Amino acid sequence: MIEVPPKLKALAQGAIVLFLGGVDTGKSTLIRSLHRELGGEVLDADLGQSEIGPPACVSRGDYEHVEESHFVGDISPRGNFIQLLSAVQAALRGAKRPCLIDTDGYIAGEAARSLKGEMVNLVRPDLLVLLQRRGELDYFKLFARKGIEVLEVKVTHQGSKSREERIRAREEAFRRYFQGASLRRWPLKELKFERSPLGHGEPVEPALLEKLLGCPVYGAWRAGDELVVVVAGYAQAQALGAAKELLGVEYIHLINRREIQNLLVGCLLGGRLVGLGIIKGLEGDWIEVLTPAEEATLLQAGRLILSDDGHHRRLVGPEIQPQGPRA
Repeated sequence: MIEVPPKLKALAQGAIVLFLGGVDTGKSTLIRSLHRELGGEVLDADLGQSEIGPPACVSRGDYEHVEESHFVGDISPRGNFIQLLSAVQAALRGAKRPCLIDTDGYIAGEAARSLKGEMVNLVRPDLLVLLQRRGELDYFKLFARKGIEVLEVKVTHQGSKSREERIRAREEAFRRYFQGASLRRWPLKELKFERSPLGHGEPVEPALLEKLLGCPVYGAWRAGDELVVVVAGYAQAQALGAAKELLGVEYIHLINRREIQNLLVGCLLGGRLVGLGIIKGLEGDWIEVLTPAEEATLLQAGRLILSDDGHHRRLVGPEIQPQGPRA
């Protein structure tokens, strides 16, 4: 624990407080100390170093209980601005005050300033706390002109965690989360996918496409002029042309099965996240998911490939290979 500045303690009582700061500036430690003194709830929007709820999620609660989580599906906000902001907005609804909002250390550059600026606009906190060393967050002082109280906290200590330590901590968090998970086998006809073209439209017989494409097909769906096919490897252009002509489609999405195997997903039931999952198999009418959730009606696709031991990697580049005219 660290000593909470008296002014921060006074201003934070009954308030929504948003904390901004770079990596290892002590945001999480300060928030924990402040929560210990004031109570309320913590909204954790640090996807990679979560203290409330699992990684890859925005979660709200306290250090003993998670009230709710919202799946973003990645350990970094880069490439996930909309998902992150949407999750923060959803988690903020019904929050108890004081609500202390932790954020990641992504602050450098125009994109980071845009993200954090829009987060301030979205949250409209009563108090904005800037933890900075050398004026790197001075830009955000402009929000005082929009009626938001801005408090600067000078950071003098040096960072204590290496990148490798952060990765190991995240791996351990994933391992702990999936320790009690079970392998569920769910019929695809009872599920819908969000953030993915999988499973939408009318099923197409895989055997027909295997003959045309010359590679194993694990699932295919047609919606309007588009066809989504899960394959092992990618077919030649002439084979795709034959498939488009036979089926009367203009656009084919080829999804390599290896980019689905061990994909992290959010499992939702009734619109609420009930658990994270790891896709272990997809073939024909069935999908296998390792998850603590007993049932789900919707899967949100993430951008992480996750092993049982917690090792993870981000999907880099297009995991879906589109073939067809541009929209």
